[in-house]
Amino acid sequence: MTIGSLKDLYFDELSVLYDAETQVIRLLPRLAEAAHAPELREGLTKHCDESRLHLERLQLIFTHWGERLAPRPCHGMAGVVREADDRLNQPATADARDAAITGVAQRIEHYEMAGYGCVRTYARRLNRTDEARLLQETLDEEGRADRRLTEIAEAHVNDDARTEGDLHEQPRARKLRFVGVTQLDHTRLSKSALLVRNDADEELGRFDGLIVDVDVRPQYIVVAARGLFGSRYLLPVGQVLFDERQRVLRVRLDKSVAERYPAFDRDEFETMGDERLRGYEAGLLEFFPRGAGGGRKAGSVDQSAPPEWLMTGVWVTMPPERAERLSDETRNFANEFSPNRPQPDREAIVARTDPTPPADNRDRTTPPHGDKLR
Repeated sequence: MTIGSLKDLYFDELSVLYDAETQVIRLLPRLAEAAHAPELREGLTKHCDESRLHLERLQLIFTHWGERLAPRPCHGMAGVVREADDRLNQPATADARDAAITGVAQRIEHYEMAGYGCVRTYARRLNRTDEARLLQETLDEEGRADRRLTEIAEAHVNDDARTEGDLHEQPRARKLRFVGVTQLDHTRLSKSALLVRNDADEELGRFDGLIVDVDVRPQYIVVAARGLFGSRYLLPVGQVLFDERQRVLRVRLDKSVAERYPAFDRDEFETMGDERLRGYEAGLLEFFPRGAGGGRKAGSVDQSAPPEWLMTGVWVTMPPERAERLSDETRNFANEFSPNRPQPDREAIVARTDPTPPADNRDRTTPPHGDKLR
């Protein structure tokens, strides 16, 4: 299919998502049957029912456009399904298999969250507000399913899968690690440096990397400040929003406060022990209002899903040539979201970032007055 407009890209991505959901509906019952923990079986079964609803929403969107839905093979999801089959066929204890099933299920959620985040944004730019609302509902349900899996894993599965030897012989992994901006790709958000500004539109610096936890989940962004002797500091990812209009990151932090914010030094950070790291985190979080996402207990790591702008605009858009520079663990995470299909041409890339539909396509993509999904 030739991608000649944002509308074409929108339909193509929806067709791929339809095939992905179809594969998920076939896979989840097998994962549920193989699961040992009742909570895990219940969660997988519930999400299978939600996935059927997701298919109905995709069909409804095509019906509203008067277009025929022709699913296009989703090679990315096919890879996840093959990995799931490999896990199910491996000899393992019941608890270890549950941990593996949970990991596969979360890969599914992350892949779908990235896809639905993109098509939701396309729908908004095509002025299809009712379709954007439907896609947002699906995106919310994928996020809730991911959080349920995380809660199940933390409460039961991962601890149960550990042996006594794991508890006493294995060294404790570092909780937080640095991933520099050269290992990331934020061009979907900004073609130049991705700036960080506060609510007063004062520039606080530029995006310079991420701090991720042992499960490779982003916890902080690294900001390189100007006028502060080139210093760097961290901002909790939950405090940072993406301003689509200005194409900058926003944070509720006064500039005078930012100048007193604890500095981040990579070399020093790498040598911090657990106790010192907890103290450093406590110093960071004290600068944000309690109850606003930054008032969690010092030393604790937020286990909720990363912000959508980070998932769809930075962390999951890794081009192959940059992915090769990553560590094995980080590259595996990034490549979960890289479908094994050709890269879009330049016009398609422009369509992703241009909020205005092409001139010759506006009349066809803007719904007439009162034309809403029923």
